Amino acid sequence: MKELTIIVPVYNAENHIAKCLDSILPQLKDEYELLLINDGSKDKSMDILELYQKKKPKSIRIIDKENTGVAETRNLGIREARGEFICFIDNDDYVDKEYFSTFLNTIKNSEMNLVMGGYRRVGKKEIKFVVKPVNSKWFKFTVPAPWAKIYRKEFLLKNEIKFLNYKSGEDIYFCLDLFAKTDKIKVIDYIGYNWFYNEESVSNTIQKGFNKKIDVVELMDKLYSVGKNKDEYFQYFYVRYLVWYLLFSGKTASKEDFMNEYVREFRWLTEKKIPIKYPFYSSKLKGERISVRLSVAIFLMLHKVHLVGLFASIFCKS
Repeated sequence: MKELTIIVPVYNAENHIAKCLDSILPQLKDEYELLLINDGSKDKSMDILELYQKKKPKSIRIIDKENTGVAETRNLGIREARGEFICFIDNDDYVDKEYFSTFLNTIKNSEMNLVMGGYRRVGKKEIKFVVKPVNSKWFKFTVPAPWAKIYRKEFLLKNEIKFLNYKSGEDIYFCLDLFAKTDKIKVIDYIGYNWFYNEESVSNTIQKGFNKKIDVVELMDKLYSVGKNKDEYFQYFYVRYLVWYLLFSGKTASKEDFMNEYVREFRWLTEKKIPIKYPFYSSKLKGERISVRLSVAIFLMLHKVHLVGLFASIFCKS
């Protein structure tokens, strides 16, 4: 068995995958395995993967398959991993030197099922923002993505923790399910993951305007199913996520579509008896970015005083 498997799902990444792999290869040790899974790419991604495999054939394994989406690709990676521990890297992101050893040295000398750190949001030439790790109960919810973390594979398999095969939110479901099933989570004071802002990626295009193929209430039902009996942090996360979805996707929508979505989402919160108020949580949100705090607080205030309609008239661009 290997000590670590690094899973990289690859889809149409010919413009970015080299930088990703260049950040990983110098860190590969004999005890590490780099698992590259080509998810039916239509560009030259597979050719690039094969070139890199020749550089370290004993440490790099390629799986070439038909396109099934990133959720099923990551799930396949978990099943195929030969390492005791697992890291995920997205194909257009990159990591700092000693990234893997930093996480591995922490988790292998502990009983933790998950170790996580902070990250940078980077553009082509600039750092857009940095999320610094904070040792608090809330911090893990600020990074509901599979990266900037290391996992104990046995725990994932034993508890059947998988990515949701859905049009959106597959990584959030994975993280919430994990958070609900273990308290053995450690936050380390380390920032080594670079999340690249790729304007062409699925996550940055699918939500420009409300996508008719995505029913966010249906998604929320799935997210709620894994955390419905949990504490106030889970409850606030649901509120936060819905406000984020409205603001992120609604900016390019019409006022009518924005209001229809707002009514549906807040009706869902009411039906689930989730408190729609911010001050109760604000003192506990250590690690939350100020911009996110303000966005959620202001929107919930507008909701309370029935001014969301006026806000939508100004905010919506369509």
